[in-house]
Amino acid sequence: MQIAAYHRQLTQKLTDIGNPNAELDARLLICHVLKLDFTNYILQQNDLICAADLDRLATLSQLALSDMPISRILQNREFWGLDFIVNAAVLDPRADSEVMIEVLLHFLPPSHQKLRILDLGTGTACLLLSLLTEYPNASGVGLDVSNQALKVAQKNAENLGLSHRAEFIQSDWFADIGKQKFDIILSNPPYIPSQDIENLANNVKLFDPLAALDGGQDGLDPYRIIAQQAPLYMNENALLIFEMGHNQADGLFVILQQYGFDCAEFDMQKFTPKNPNGQIRPRDGLAYDLGQNPRVIIAKYRVKQN
Repeated sequence: MQIAAYHRQLTQKLTDIGNPNAELDARLLICHVLKLDFTNYILQQNDLICAADLDRLATLSQLALSDMPISRILQNREFWGLDFIVNAAVLDPRADSEVMIEVLLHFLPPSHQKLRILDLGTGTACLLLSLLTEYPNASGVGLDVSNQALKVAQKNAENLGLSHRAEFIQSDWFADIGKQKFDIILSNPPYIPSQDIENLANNVKLFDPLAALDGGQDGLDPYRIIAQQAPLYMNENALLIFEMGHNQADGLFVILQQYGFDCAEFDMQKFTPKNPNGQIRPRDGLAYDLGQNPRVIIAKYRVKQN
């Protein structure tokens, strides 16, 4: 079978099961098995696929047709223009999480400042490592309760040439971090309410680690822990930034205020969708994702520590 024909066939099958990225996923799978870059993929559309590669494609295609995300089949996900290893131990990075990077770069533009960054629940370390590529003199710590996740994070740091600026510690939130202080604390914690897990799409609930999804009864338990303890680990004027669920902004603002955080200095006009009907108004500290859902909150600590 020719490459073009196999691509058409697989694209149709993926479309039939509701895959919104069917054409792209089919191409990525073919390029992976045949070891083709995009240019050669285009140039070799009429080439025949050998029997061995057809067998390999059939095996991987079956995984894709069983709702396994293409990133998990290829064990690779691009995030912020960088390649990250992905396996069963870590959450699959999503494009919406890049909003956190954009917000930080807006309010804290890249400089030669020796920033210290803490990434809570680091997983692949995509957030921490992406920031280290933007802040050339920064260093950071990635915490995760999962030792297997930390192995992935460490490997990603090595692959990106950042292991000398990134340290990874197994810790249940702040429990084992010692007395370090940071200029940026960020987290994309588990935020799905426990009772909602079973209603998630198969490509999420069957493949992302449960510990990276389950945020407790209302999905906000990790935010309460972090907001309560974070001030002990923050330098003066440090930033705290979270990713959250699309309907959790009000609850998270209450938690942040309860523990002494304030968002008043963060004008989010740039990160608020333009709505001709005027239904979406900027809210201090709140940024929206690609689907125009509330997704990120940034804040500073305002209450003086005892």
